Amino acid sequence: MSEPAMPQESTQKVVCFHDGDCPLCNLEINAMKKLDKDQSIQWVDINHDKEALERAGITHQQAMDQIHVMDENGMQTGVDGFILVWQRLPYFRRLVPLVKLPVFNQIAKFGYRLFAKYRLKITGRA
Repeated sequence: MSEPAMPQESTQKVVCFHDGDCPLCNLEINAMKKLDKDQSIQWVDINHDKEALERAGITHQQAMDQIHVMDENGMQTGVDGFILVWQRLPYFRRLVPLVKLPVFNQIAKFGYRLFAKYRLKITGRA
């Protein structure tokens, strides 16, 4: 059974909660912001918009532990959150079918968990 085709666009914004104080995270987020020409993603820096975290029901610690992304269907974290963002962006959109394949999905999730666990140490913020 094949998966249904992903919509290329949605009228509802995706909300991406990210650590704006992480230099590595900022490299990726800033690249994605440049590609978000239609502004379909609301970028929320968790260190500067605590009220947005509260409204979404996320603690600062949860947001620091892994990326959170919300769409009309609810909250996704980690790689699943990135998939919600990537679906909205040119170039990244092409990664989505590959990352959804079971073997690549597990590799991506493992890699992201490692990065998320050690990113503060890697960036000298631990």
